[in-house]
Amino acid sequence: MTTTSLTPLSCYILTHNSERRLAQVLASIQQIADEILIIDSGSTDQTLTIARQFGATILTRSFDNFRDQRIFAEDHCTQPWVLALDSDEVVSEALGKRLQQLKNTHFQTDAGITPDGFSIRRNWFFMGQPVRNFYPVKTPEFIVRLFQRERLSHRGSRIIHEQLQLDGAKIGQINEPLLHYSCDSIDDLYAKIGLYTKLAAEDMHAKGEPSSPLKIYAYPWLIWARWHLLYGGWRDGAPGRILGKYVRDTVYLKYLKLKYLNTGKPETT
Repeated sequence: MTTTSLTPLSCYILTHNSERRLAQVLASIQQIADEILIIDSGSTDQTLTIARQFGATILTRSFDNFRDQRIFAEDHCTQPWVLALDSDEVVSEALGKRLQQLKNTHFQTDAGITPDGFSIRRNWFFMGQPVRNFYPVKTPEFIVRLFQRERLSHRGSRIIHEQLQLDGAKIGQINEPLLHYSCDSIDDLYAKIGLYTKLAAEDMHAKGEPSSPLKIYAYPWLIWARWHLLYGGWRDGAPGRILGKYVRDTVYLKYLKLKYLNTGKPETT
């Protein structure tokens, strides 16, 4: 990892059994980040071995939700600027060059302004193919993943689909892409649905949001129509059809789980 840049950069990566693409992710930022933190929640595969091969610092924290996992990571970063990655997000060559340029200019924009953070273009892939949407995200999207840790934080965010709190923040934009290889197979996709719908239901329950038969049985089809038909998921062929079904199943399950949280009864199958 380089130590010669004018403004050093921390990078943290959240991991749990992330051996599938972690080496590629780490290789993409090894020459850019002055500090690499792996925040692991109990991996039993080769995740930690791979992390050690790249000289990363490994911290362990039991997973409760994504927001608090990110807050923990940010609290342990030691450099003034932070790049936040997931274990399936690869910094493209063009983005790597842009990040190095920003480090060498104290993270100033072309206008000579130093913002609180930067939104980065993120391209999504499913089964190795770029897709137009991946519920609940239309792609490509711009997401703030590069920021000054003294200015921005995930405190106060939702526990799922968590976002930095940007009230009044100055945000620059980076057009060079971050490549998000979310799932390589149907099994990868559906392995996530249980956790994501559980966290979504808990988040809605905490906010007092009601469930109803309409939301459980009709709303999933309305959301499917929006994402698959209106937003063009059908144009992505077989991967798009699979993601359309995933949209429907995700919405159905999160409102079904919310129903049982609101009634206090155990979930039934």
